[in-house]
Amino acid sequence: MLLQIFTVWLGVFSIGFTFLPMFMVLDWKKRGTADGFSSVNFVLPMLVQSFWLRHGLMTNDQTNIIINSINLVFFAFYVSAFAYYQPKRKYLLGQIVAAALAIKVAFAYVDTHDAASINDAMGSMAAGAQIFSLVGGIYEIKRAISMGTTEYIPAGFQFAIFTLIVQWLLFGILHGNQFIAISNAAGLLVNIATIALYFFYPPLTWTVPIFNIPPQKQDNKKVE
Repeated sequence: MLLQIFTVWLGVFSIGFTFLPMFMVLDWKKRGTADGFSSVNFVLPMLVQSFWLRHGLMTNDQTNIIINSINLVFFAFYVSAFAYYQPKRKYLLGQIVAAALAIKVAFAYVDTHDAASINDAMGSMAAGAQIFSLVGGIYEIKRAISMGTTEYIPAGFQFAIFTLIVQWLLFGILHGNQFIAISNAAGLLVNIATIALYFFYPPLTWTVPIFNIPPQKQDNKKVE
């Protein structure tokens, strides 16, 4: 009974999480541009969502079907918004084409398996894709270090990701789903590393909530 309640809660929470990037869209609108932000963490999730959606359809997992169907619709909107506010779109277009080809190839590979192993093959591909998507997070870490600031890594988004990943990790453990558990354990490590960056490379113009880390510009004014 408690596990069923937790599953329903996680589904509702995950759907609510889907709306969070809307604040980034509003930020782009306020700035008048998405320049400085990365599209990697919008395109890669769509790749992962496509894999988990197919796995859900194959195993009749309604939670995965509903969550990932809704996610795909909203992330398609976020990618479109990014394209609208981003003056340099060639990298975004390249990422979309690469993701589409990866989905086509992966699905074709899964279809070569027999009925007894095809579901596990799709689950492995979905978990692998989710772990691969951490490349986006690692890229953001490298980018923040090279720029010397976390200005373009919204803290609220990272804190929300933390709470989401912890719950999905617990979900995978409780349901005995090794694919979900392993992929989210890896994601949690990257998320914690990203949050740690706020202490070493604070944003330029805004204060990090919860930890109350002041922006670098404010620190510079105090020094002056």
